[in-house]
Amino acid sequence: MTDPGITGTGWAVPKRIREDDDPVYSALDRTPGPTGVAEADLFTGTGQRRVLSTDEEIESFMVDACQQALDEAGLDATDVDRIYGYASVPAYFTPNSLYEVHARLGMREDSLVVPLNSDFSNFLLGVVHGHEAIVAGGCERVLVVTGSNWTRHVDYRRGHAQAIGDGAGAAVLSPGGALRLVDHQTRTFGWGYSSMTMAVRPRQAHDWAGIPVGEDGHAAPTYLLEPDTGVEVYQTIMRDGLPDLVAELLARHGLSGADVSLITHQGSRALLDHWADRLSPAAYLETLERFGNLTHSTYPVNLALHAGAVQTPYVVIAAVGTGFHVTALLLRVDEALRPRQ
Repeated sequence: MTDPGITGTGWAVPKRIREDDDPVYSALDRTPGPTGVAEADLFTGTGQRRVLSTDEEIESFMVDACQQALDEAGLDATDVDRIYGYASVPAYFTPNSLYEVHARLGMREDSLVVPLNSDFSNFLLGVVHGHEAIVAGGCERVLVVTGSNWTRHVDYRRGHAQAIGDGAGAAVLSPGGALRLVDHQTRTFGWGYSSMTMAVRPRQAHDWAGIPVGEDGHAAPTYLLEPDTGVEVYQTIMRDGLPDLVAELLARHGLSGADVSLITHQGSRALLDHWADRLSPAAYLETLERFGNLTHSTYPVNLALHAGAVQTPYVVIAAVGTGFHVTALLLRVDEALRPRQ
C-alpha cells in the first residue's frame, strides 16, 4: 500500500479588507436572545476580514489556490486523478462549482469530481477520502479544495456575521509529502441538525428588508444561527465537544497538546482562548484577526500559510460543522520529507 502525504498547499483571499468600523455592521443586533446571551458577544476578536468585490467570484480564488498547491507538489492539473471539496455558497443548488474549478484547471475528463457538502469540515473529509482512495489503489494523486463566499450570504443584523470573511485553500495528496495522515475522529450530534442552516429566507437591514437577490437575479440563500439551539450548540458542542474530541484522538496515540500544532475553527477569540486552555498546544496556527472566519476554508488556508514553519512532530486540524458534527485529523510531520526552506 502507498502511504500518501500532503505534497503541496495553496491559499488565496480577496484584496478588499473590511474593518470593524465598516458601516455594514451598524445594524448589528445586540439584544440578548432566549438564552440570555447576545449573539454579537459570542463572535469577537476579528480585526480584518477579506471580502469579495462585486466583480469577483470565489471560483477564481479556488483555482488560484489549487494552482499554488499543484506547483508546490511539482504537478500539472492533468496529473490529478480526483478532486474533492466544495464551493460554498454555490451558484446553483446543483451542480457545485467544483466542476467549474475542474474545467478551469484543465483537468482530465476521466478525473473524478467529488463535491462534499459537509460545511465546515469539507476540507478535512476531502483529505480523509483522498488518503483512503490512494491507499486502496483507486488513484495516485488527489486535489482537495474549498472556497467560501459567505460575506454575501449572512444577515448583518446577526452577531455571527461580524466575523465572516471570504477565501479559498487547497492541498495535494500524493506519494511522499512531509504531512502524513495518521488518524481521524468524528462525533455527530443529530439533535443539532437545524441549529445552523443555509436557506432562502428574508433578511433585514437598517434601510432594507426582503429576500436578497444575487447578481444573476435569483433569490440568494442566507445563513442562520438559530437563536436558541444555535447558541446552545455554540456553548456546548463547539465549546467543549471540540477539545474533548481532540483530547481523545491524541490520547489514543499517547500524545498531548505539547506534541502538536493546532488548527481549529476560527469564529471567535473566546472559543480560541478556551480551546487553547483546554488543549495547551505547542503552537496555535490561526488567522482570525487577519482574515476573520473563513468558515470551511479556514483549515486549508491556515495549513498553507503555516505548514512550512511547523516545529512540532504532529499537526491537528479540528473542525466544527453543521448537522451538527465535530471532526479532527491527526497529521504526522515527516522531517525527512520536509522541503528545505
